[in-house]
Amino acid sequence: MQPTFHAVQRQQLVEQIIRQLREHIALGVLGEGAKLPSEPVLMAQLGVGRSTVREAIRALAHAGLLEVRQGDGTYVRALAPADEPLAVRLRRARVAEVHEVRRALELEMARLAAGRRAEADLARMSAALRRRREAAAAGDGAALVVADVDFHVAIAVATKNAIFADLYRTFAAALGEALAEVFAADGVQEDRTRLHEQLAEAIAQGDGSAAQRITAELLDRIDAVLRALLAGVESSTGTSNLNERRPPAASAAADG
Repeated sequence: MQPTFHAVQRQQLVEQIIRQLREHIALGVLGEGAKLPSEPVLMAQLGVGRSTVREAIRALAHAGLLEVRQGDGTYVRALAPADEPLAVRLRRARVAEVHEVRRALELEMARLAAGRRAEADLARMSAALRRRREAAAAGDGAALVVADVDFHVAIAVATKNAIFADLYRTFAAALGEALAEVFAADGVQEDRTRLHEQLAEAIAQGDGSAAQRITAELLDRIDAVLRALLAGVESSTGTSNLNERRPPAASAAADG
């Protein structure tokens, strides 16, 4: 898979290029040992001059992310486990392990959101729930999953801690394919839609305990389906890593 870069604004050009390169490395588009496109290609895609590209590459080389080989090109360096981007480590982890950590994250998100939410947060949750109901009624699984993720991101934003939103998006991406299969296996959506509505109401009322209880019930539902799927994988392949399987309809989002 070849990375594609987009043109940047003139201000803070180097910082914007560094951010794009870091994102491609974090998401695995540029994996360990991958060679970056040539300078002319980067210049054309980014819409900047040679000196700007070189300054960004020098900065990332100094940070240990890139290796410049004279006469050969620029490569992504092998990272020590502690230095690897979280998104990369999560993709290598077992699905059950990732979901276990995601569970702890969502429970705390629900509690904090109930105590810190603003009207704008509640409006975002309501809009996501409306789209979720419409998608479920239309049988549009892809749209339902996207709306579901948007709902949980709205809860993360309501915590007023930006790290929660970033972490949730990272976990959603890491679990996306496996949980798309969970979604397909758990076809009855009425109960889950009702629980999502109850969760939004608990947050609106500022009831952190109720928000955590409802979140736990939602996650228990996913856990049950996930365990059944993992058991099926173990019996057929001898592994419990759903990351090695492609779901019927792969998604970049996670149902929860």
